[in-house]
Amino acid sequence: MLTTIRLDKEIQKQLKLRSAETGKSQLELANQYILEGLRNNKPSNLSLDEIDGLLAHDKPEGNNLRKFANLINNSSEIDEVKEKKETYRGL
Repeated sequence: MLTTIRLDKEIQKQLKLRSAETGKSQLELANQYILEGLRNNKPSNLSLDEIDGLLAHDKPEGNNLRKFANLINNSSEIDEVKEKKETYRGL
């Protein structure tokens, strides 16, 4: 079964380049990458309440991520507490 999916232009560009480098078709690569992603993307067995409980010990002001992240000039500000919670929740 074949289906049509929409990809971001940057992903399309990278897929086309990788196809040229490897000699594999873009369809072969897309299938390979999707299968790898499905294998590696294990759903969490934790509920949101359990995740919040794990995160409750964190300092509300966050850790030292901001100190290290801002060593390079970057226009975006990092909220390390938000980043960590989203990582646990898989967002």
